[in-house]
Amino acid sequence: MVPLAEKEGKPSAEAVAGLYFGFVLTGIGTNLLGVILPALSGIWNLSDSHSGFLFAAQFTGSSTGALLMQSNLFRSVTRGYALLIVGAIAFALCRGHFAAPLLFCFGLGLGSAMTATSMLFGRMYAASRGASLSLLNAFWGFGAVLCPLLATGWERFRSSNSLYLMLAGLAILPLIVIATQRGYLSQLRDEVVAVPNRQTKLSLLIPLAIFAFLYVGVESSISGWMMTYVHRMGLASGLYAPIATSFFWIALLVGRAAAPIALKRISESGLLMITLCVMLVSNVMLLLSHTPAMSIISASLAGLMMAPIFPLCMSKVLAIASGPSESRWVFAISGMGGAVLPWMTGQLASMSGSLRTGLAVPLVAGCVMLLLHQSTLALMRRNGVENW
Repeated sequence: MVPLAEKEGKPSAEAVAGLYFGFVLTGIGTNLLGVILPALSGIWNLSDSHSGFLFAAQFTGSSTGALLMQSNLFRSVTRGYALLIVGAIAFALCRGHFAAPLLFCFGLGLGSAMTATSMLFGRMYAASRGASLSLLNAFWGFGAVLCPLLATGWERFRSSNSLYLMLAGLAILPLIVIATQRGYLSQLRDEVVAVPNRQTKLSLLIPLAIFAFLYVGVESSISGWMMTYVHRMGLASGLYAPIATSFFWIALLVGRAAAPIALKRISESGLLMITLCVMLVSNVMLLLSHTPAMSIISASLAGLMMAPIFPLCMSKVLAIASGPSESRWVFAISGMGGAVLPWMTGQLASMSGSLRTGLAVPLVAGCVMLLLHQSTLALMRRNGVENW
């Protein structure tokens, strides 16, 4: 029997619930490595350079997963969760051996699941794509908020990487729910903005891809190294590191949940300009942090300002691209930002002997994003595409 929601062409409650819950888990999975990194570094004797390589392996896998998107998004999302489960179990059972290849497999599942889910929401809510993707990413942010809290409690009783076993078990639930919605999810089609020709379309998508690459790299660098950075400040209590990381993700969650409301009062271009400028200020504050209060405030401000940037960028990509074949490479390039910039941060930290110096990498990337936003906006206006 076909659900009523499918007959009317509306998203079924089961499909939406399954996709939302799965996105919570991807929020946990994406950030779990950074949260448990201080413990893993001690157990496996990892240098900053080696730690950065683990980030690179996971996010390279995530980027590859996005690149392997098929026009059948239902198949892509189910395959993504299956790979996530296999990779999580394998990494949980490893003892430092083959960690990078296993994280690549895990990232492959993350990339497939997140990209396919974003594309599905872009199809289900084409009329309000920016707001719907912001809300979807708020669920991802909720998972990111839970991540350091779960890890801190879990590490008191079990090994850090065994958390991946719990994640694998929970990921079975959205996989089952989504599998029961095959009929509805398979029939969704894209609605795109009319763009004059393929060359014009590429001239718009390429700068958006670079912008997304830098954003994911900035977010991954700040969130991934946050625990280690605050932990090394030598503060009186070791709790400040997970608190600062949690506040970053709480602020990101709040910002993404509030973005649809903000967009009713301000244009997407205006919101992006404000958030990019204040994001740079927060990054400078983080580099100058020497006290618990300043580290928590700067982390919170960074999360709040970064919140709407990626969903709005991807909304524009999905509006311009004609389907997965034209948009998947943008998601893949954005995922590579999460591999390259955290790795560069680790390399610079190792060479300079200071993680504070290494975190100049996301600050410079943020400056480039601001410049790129202005040039992309001018290009879109020149080509008659609605303001970004």
